[in-house]
Amino acid sequence: MKLLLAIPTTDYMHHRFTECLTKLIRKLDADGIDYDVMFQSGTLVYHARDAIAFKAIDGGYTHSLWLDSDMIFTEHVLDDLRDANKGFVSGIAHGRREPHHSCLFTEIYPSVHRFTEYPNDTFKVAGCGFGCVLISSDILAAVRKANGTCFFPTRELGEDLAFCKRATDLGYEIWAEPTVRLGHIGHINIYPEYRDMYVKTVQGLEGKLNGND
Repeated sequence: MKLLLAIPTTDYMHHRFTECLTKLIRKLDADGIDYDVMFQSGTLVYHARDAIAFKAIDGGYTHSLWLDSDMIFTEHVLDDLRDANKGFVSGIAHGRREPHHSCLFTEIYPSVHRFTEYPNDTFKVAGCGFGCVLISSDILAAVRKANGTCFFPTRELGEDLAFCKRATDLGYEIWAEPTVRLGHIGHINIYPEYRDMYVKTVQGLEGKLNGND
């Protein structure tokens, strides 16, 4: 494996993300993984994603691990996604804004429908957000060759789902790995009467993410 850590960002990155990234990089070093990191900033995320995808294709990388800069993940995220043994596999995340829908889709065209429950084993999806995705560069290359772009949005779909549709139109399958569960960094208004409930909830979720539960 020659891996590109693919990180599009609009500007600053949250300290929780950088902590997770640092732990992941330490593990990649310890495991002897051949990798590079590419940060691509810009206000148009599809331009940033295309720039990274083209780097993965043209730079001889076998795979890219896409990590959005507002995600929380464990240092084992690459191992867990590789264990799925799929060319295109996503972790499980939910949107950071209410009502916090799933970022995995049962259908993306002509209408959009999301998962509400998850199987226990690796399962096929129609599309996914790119908050945490491991993908073979062969798939990126095929999509670019057929379309001239990987992530440019369409009238109906944003950049990540537009890529998913292009990939599935070429016959590729998209999978999700239920053991890879991500935190999505967001903001919440804390009122005094709800403060204790919020703190306990966050501590419980972070305990599970870190394997303490």
